[in-house]
Amino acid sequence: MKRVLIVGGAGVFGRRLALGLIASSDAHVTLAGRSLARAQDAARAVGAADAIALDRETATADTVRATRVDLVIDAAGPFQGADLRFARAVIEAGANYLDLADARDFVAAFPGLDALARANGVAAITGASSTPALTHAVLARVCAGWGRIDSIRAGIAPATQMERGPAVMKAILSWTGAPVLVFEDGAWRTRGGWSNCGAIDAPLIGRRRYALAEVPDLDLIPAHYAPRDGAIFAAGLELPIMQRGMEMISALKRWGGLHNLSWLADPLRILGDWLRPFGSDRGGMVVEALGRDREDRPAYARWTMFAPDGLGPYTPTFAALILARRFVRGEALPPGARACVGMVDLEEFAPEFGRHGFTTLIDAAQLGSPFELALGDAFETLAPAVRAAHRAGPVTRMRGIAEVRSATSPLAAFIAALFGLPRADAPVEVAVVKRLGPDKEVWTRRFSGKRMESRLCVVGPGVVSERFGPFSFDMKVAAEKGTLTMSIIGWRIGPLRLPSWLAPRSTATESQDAEGRFRFDVPIALPLIGRLTHYSGWLAPEAVEPAPAPTQREDA
Repeated sequence: MKRVLIVGGAGVFGRRLALGLIASSDAHVTLAGRSLARAQDAARAVGAADAIALDRETATADTVRATRVDLVIDAAGPFQGADLRFARAVIEAGANYLDLADARDFVAAFPGLDALARANGVAAITGASSTPALTHAVLARVCAGWGRIDSIRAGIAPATQMERGPAVMKAILSWTGAPVLVFEDGAWRTRGGWSNCGAIDAPLIGRRRYALAEVPDLDLIPAHYAPRDGAIFAAGLELPIMQRGMEMISALKRWGGLHNLSWLADPLRILGDWLRPFGSDRGGMVVEALGRDREDRPAYARWTMFAPDGLGPYTPTFAALILARRFVRGEALPPGARACVGMVDLEEFAPEFGRHGFTTLIDAAQLGSPFELALGDAFETLAPAVRAAHRAGPVTRMRGIAEVRSATSPLAAFIAALFGLPRADAPVEVAVVKRLGPDKEVWTRRFSGKRMESRLCVVGPGVVSERFGPFSFDMKVAAEKGTLTMSIIGWRIGPLRLPSWLAPRSTATESQDAEGRFRFDVPIALPLIGRLTHYSGWLAPEAVEPAPAPTQREDA
């Protein structure tokens, strides 16, 4: 019989892991914690064989060796800022090691134990948790066969009524407002921990606002999947007041108004308990990927997990449970020290999801640009450079030169500035990034570094809508002798339709020049006011490389 020691066995995750292992294997399970009384109480509650007092901060190889266990699972946390002392002690004692670490620094340093683990003939596996084990299992499934990955976004959506341990709160606060290196917009950039990453609308979970979380996947997803545009891991609390409150704490930390946040762990946990009645017991997780599929078409895939009845905290235990069961059955874990990437298939998680009543869904679809969808068969009559510009996604980068004619009056210049329209009366460098999603395409244009962004979607045959902030403009699109034409036929602010006689006047075109380049011509004017801007020029595709190693940083 294999002997398994679970450190932190009385905690939020350790207790759940023990329950699963005892129910599904014949392992001799011992719970360990700094408080012997708590460990004993937990052991009686879950049916563990026994309990011991053990502090991982002071434990040595002799301490572990004295327990005579075959496998140690560290479920204590927090791992942020922790060293590898305890893992090293376990390895030196000749025992195998697993942990539920979700700390980026800890997981990044862990392969430094590889030589020691191999010399002792044991397996040492870190991150056998939601990140990176589960996220990588999901990505291996939903991106199978893809020729290219452009961007990946993963998010955890905890329930308001979930159990919160002090280790979890301390872990979150350790990186809230701190500089976080993230691969975003095609480059490694430094952002603040728990800064806004936008909203995700997922089945069963609903629409939530998410914020940047510092986890191992920020390094491991770029390393293993090489996305060309970005890799984000975020967390989305159910109640907006809690999500925005954490964002405010993050901002205060970045601005120097707060320094060490650890003292907030208990007050925030108490506040979360007060807010429990205003939220639900439903949480989950979402993983989204954009790229080009095996048919070389733009593709989107999303995996969603929905956890009912406050059972979400079981999720981080599943990968460790699966690996521990393998070990107890006599299957050898690979020797050496490594992160839990590619070690557990998504299908192996399915029984655990089913046992706890979790629901999982996979949505996948090929994508078409708004202009391709609006034009239908007529899209094929456009010039090759125009077709290529709208089919190169999901993420398309182009760069070239634009001739800009500025506004004709101070009032027109003021309005142009509100919309971020280009204003220079001279040739300028222009860069365009288009990001295609399942429901819209976001265009980010930079004229000499000045940003202009809009969102486009198809609203009907031959009609595309483009939104700048609260204003939306409906455009009739047509293919005429290889040229794409776009004429404004209506406009709105929010849902309110505005008078057509006040609508901007614009008939823009996209075509191909004699050199085979993509050309654009965009005049924009307002009745009674005159020209706001008129820009025209050419663009060429910009080579985009997969995510490099994070050696250079840019501030976001």
